[in-house]
Amino acid sequence: MPDHAELEFFDTISGRLEIELDVPAEPVADLLNLQASPDARVVKMSLVAEIFDEVAGEFRSITEEELNRVAFRGANLKLSGESEVTVSHAAPNGEYFTVRELLRVIEETEQQTRYQSEWLGGVDVHHCFFEGICNEEGDVRSIYWGS
Repeated sequence: MPDHAELEFFDTISGRLEIELDVPAEPVADLLNLQASPDARVVKMSLVAEIFDEVAGEFRSITEEELNRVAFRGANLKLSGESEVTVSHAAPNGEYFTVRELLRVIEETEQQTRYQSEWLGGVDVHHCFFEGICNEEGDVRSIYWGS
């Protein structure tokens, strides 16, 4: 797969996958880790993204101009999230994904697959901090989620 230099800006974006369960997640011991009940199901989720402004020393919203930038050139993008299940997405215009569209397909990938992930016996609600995407095997890109 060719190197995608246009991802350089995209990989500066931070975000949090907000996951709502039908049974709220519980803290693990005295840690900040969260654990979902084995019976809990995902009700809703959304990816909230922003950029860290190094000059101001704080996070800021992504501008409209930045959301419209080309983020990935290609007619199709295969993504694998926390569950390691691959989801294929077609570029809306058949040529590339904008930052807005790439954020949307990352969220869609997780909406379709996160329920198949597992951490401490339930759906993984702990690894929810977006840390970028990178090339894995063949033409599949992995979504990195930190905790």
